[in-house]
Amino acid sequence: MRGILLFARVPMNLVCVRSIYERLKDEVPFFGTVKPPKGESRREIFQPLGFYVKRVPVSLAKWLPLQLYLSADPMLVGKRCKAKVHTFHGVSFKGRAYTPKLLDYTKLFIVGPYMEERFAAKGILSENDSRIARVGMPKLDPLVDGTWTMERAKAHLGFDPHQTVVLYAPTWGAGSSLQNFGEEVVRTCLDQGIRLVVKLHDHTLRDPTWSEKLREWECAGVMIYHDPDVVPAMAASDLLISDMSSVANEYLLLDRPLVTILPVSYRERYAETADVESWRNTGSIIVERVKALGAALLQGLAYPEEGSAERRAMANRLFYNPGRATQRGVEVIRELLDD
Repeated sequence: MRGILLFARVPMNLVCVRSIYERLKDEVPFFGTVKPPKGESRREIFQPLGFYVKRVPVSLAKWLPLQLYLSADPMLVGKRCKAKVHTFHGVSFKGRAYTPKLLDYTKLFIVGPYMEERFAAKGILSENDSRIARVGMPKLDPLVDGTWTMERAKAHLGFDPHQTVVLYAPTWGAGSSLQNFGEEVVRTCLDQGIRLVVKLHDHTLRDPTWSEKLREWECAGVMIYHDPDVVPAMAASDLLISDMSSVANEYLLLDRPLVTILPVSYRERYAETADVESWRNTGSIIVERVKALGAALLQGLAYPEEGSAERRAMANRLFYNPGRATQRGVEVIRELLDD
């Protein structure tokens, strides 16, 4: 049956495949199905993000014998689809993405050499595994192909082009920098007169306890970034504050200063899977105590060229085809559709 089945749990999953959808929507019918995270009510996420697909319930989607299944979430719903493609939502050093469960897919859109190395080191994929498609991250193409210049991105967010903007994009979960030091991070930035943008992880936003805190921060002058596509916020920022979030690795493509908060509690939580050595070689300014954050921000903004060589080297290690990942992904999908 001709068609592509898109699966998503959260809006960010769709952002990861949106550029591919835009390139193929006039060539092949698209179907869409959603299974929200536990405890979250079902809502419309396709149309608000520009996806005009035929919606089908999960209970039916798993029986659809379509040509291709495409998902940025590892859950494999379209088991009857002829080809199954997984495009990763990011690459971080936490190490939880490398699982044998992904071997049920026909193709894995590998983000870069680092990811490929990690799969091989764990004995999950060999160098010549037919599942490997060296694609990169299509959602990041606009970050480096000139679509989102800093000037355009700042205007998009409502900032003056000469205004210094700092983005705080922490990962989620117990032990993250947000849980440990979130309020101190915000206070430090505001005390220094920095225009701060906060982008929280989708999973964090599901926690209602953060709603009141976000309102407090907005009243204090913080911009809370709600768009599931973080690319414009990254493009608008002169510096990023993060931790073990995959956003920190994506930001390396811009070769701009990065401050990494490295809580001991988070290192302990991911001790069995985390690649701390690579984490420390990103050219970022590493902060282990939040009281050192102010000095780190001043250093990064005053000397943005420091760490540039390390940032560029790690970006090359992390990402295939920057700026051209969508084209490569579309080529792979077309080959699968024609097979």
